[in-house]
Amino acid sequence: MQDDEKEPKKTPFEAKYFSRENMNKYKPLADALRKQDAVAKSKKEEDKKEAQTEVDKAMAEFCDTSWCSNWDYKKYDIIFYGVSGYTGYLMMEYLKRQALPHGKEKFTFAFAGRTKSKVEAMRDKEFAGTPYADTPCISAKYDDLVSVIDMVKSCRVIVNVAGPYMLTEGELLVDACIYLKTDYIDISGEVPYSLKVYELHKAAKDAGVMVCASAAAAGGMPDMGMYLCAKKLRKDYGEEMRYGSMYIAAGGSAQPPSGGTLKTRAAMNQASDDVKSAMTDPFSMGGFIPDLDRNGVKMINIQKGTGFVTPKTRPEDMDANLSRVAQDEKLGCWRAPFVYAFFETRIIRRSNMLMAELSGQPYGHQLNYMEYAYMPTQEEAKKAVAQAGATSVDAEKKKLEKAGKYYGQGEGPPLEEIEDAWMMYRFYAETPSGKSFKMSIRGQDGYYETARMAIELALTLRFDRLQLPFKGGALTPAIAGGECLAKRLFDSGVTVKMGEWESSDGLPAPREL
Repeated sequence: MQDDEKEPKKTPFEAKYFSRENMNKYKPLADALRKQDAVAKSKKEEDKKEAQTEVDKAMAEFCDTSWCSNWDYKKYDIIFYGVSGYTGYLMMEYLKRQALPHGKEKFTFAFAGRTKSKVEAMRDKEFAGTPYADTPCISAKYDDLVSVIDMVKSCRVIVNVAGPYMLTEGELLVDACIYLKTDYIDISGEVPYSLKVYELHKAAKDAGVMVCASAAAAGGMPDMGMYLCAKKLRKDYGEEMRYGSMYIAAGGSAQPPSGGTLKTRAAMNQASDDVKSAMTDPFSMGGFIPDLDRNGVKMINIQKGTGFVTPKTRPEDMDANLSRVAQDEKLGCWRAPFVYAFFETRIIRRSNMLMAELSGQPYGHQLNYMEYAYMPTQEEAKKAVAQAGATSVDAEKKKLEKAGKYYGQGEGPPLEEIEDAWMMYRFYAETPSGKSFKMSIRGQDGYYETARMAIELALTLRFDRLQLPFKGGALTPAIAGGECLAKRLFDSGVTVKMGEWESSDGLPAPREL
């Protein structure tokens, strides 16, 4: 077989489901395949045609998955997967505090995880004595394909919070959702995993399935803000966006990293060189805008020794800009590095690309987007950098242990201990002609806002599907949920100010661990 005749690479679900080992589990298909093998060298074309007909018939039945499924035909609106640990606690807290008592729709849901007893223990801890004390719990494991199929069939939207994602087979669940036509959401913040998910974009788009990774405070909130800024610039001025930036500010109780966050950082530190190379590419998730010379010709880099040619990244888009302490001359504030900027800038660039692909109207054909920590003075910016430093995961662990704030895998700070914490996202957008727009979004601590983003997006996909502009693909939260998601977020208690930035006067000052 020639290179151009090779079979296309199988997706994660296809590789497992359509393996010969799994196909042999369905007796009619196994028998038909054996018969086909037996007559392969036969000179009788009738025998070959008959064998192929039997294979086609059995394969159609096999593709339906009913032969192996134990699904009881119950259909929940949402299933939350991987909820036996800290992220499960966060989801259940948001359900109790906001989505169930104050949401505009009644919805059905279930909890799921690898170990049913652990999921039930978390449910009992969170919902004992409430009308939801008997919420169904489901067992599903990536190494048990039938359990994954049954879980995916049982709901309209899956929210996967089982991380670290790059250490699991999360992409198998994503692909199963695409195959079985169930929308998918997760709260990942890992470039390597995101790239695996985005490989399934065409399959999700063709299937009409929404696949939304990174529906969390990190990634989701900046994505939503820039989406609204781009719409506002077009509405008010009829222009696209040329420059966009986000400044993060926070206050109240410090939020120590959860055990899962530390494990994720450790996993990324141990990634292969190829993965690390992808993580340092400003356009690893798409949306590349080439550097042009004064004649409008694309500039290139030529690798020594190989002659390998790549388009040159514009200096304004390089990650080095994210690490500098500097003053923003237009806005008057000072900027310092923000740890999530190296992830979130990629999300917004992907959103820009998706808008170009799906609507023909990107945020901006020459968009430059950057993120920083907001600092009122140069002294405070330098102090923040000095305090943060560059620490290893082990060093951070020792620091947290000394402060009595270290959490193991599956653990994290109780929300009651960080009740006064807040995060504010300050956005600035500018058109090519210099017209500008500012807005801000303020929520509670990053953990609670992650639960808010994931659950409100799940409700958007479940109840606002017909109003959404795009119907499938590996999308970002803002591109998937659009204005419907924005309305749900704001109605749920997020504070938004359009036209100016909200002041932090009167809000709790930042406190150290």
